[in-house]
Amino acid sequence: MSNAILNRICNDENDSMLCVKIYCKHGDLLSMQTSWSKDNLGRRFWSCPCYRENAYNFFRWRDREDVDIRSKFVILRLANRIKELEIDDENHIKRSNKWVMKEKKKTKCCKNWKLIFVLFIVVFFSIFKHYQEEHCGGWKVLM
Repeated sequence: MSNAILNRICNDENDSMLCVKIYCKHGDLLSMQTSWSKDNLGRRFWSCPCYRENAYNFFRWRDREDVDIRSKFVILRLANRIKELEIDDENHIKRSNKWVMKEKKKTKCCKNWKLIFVLFIVVFFSIFKHYQEEHCGGWKVLM
């Protein structure tokens, strides 16, 4: 899950600070973000997209105090669990795609064998018909 999605999930819709419009010196409207670093896990902030470029470091914390230790622990565990589930999903999709490819190969192989069988029958009857015409003096033998 991208940080942008996690940021939206972590923002409280009733937070009055979400409506505050903060602009950087470049004129960009800044959106509130959530820190995912271990030191500031769960803290919200605004920063300029050009942060650390050209020695311009606009950065402001939304939360004045640190997030409590229990919240940090829970947030970190939930974030890790989300990553684990995403990896599991990716692995499941890969396994499913491999299975689908194997089934397509089986189907293609089966179609090839059917085609070979039909061609064999056509060739067999063609040879049989030719043999009958040569050895039966033009008389047709009913099968």
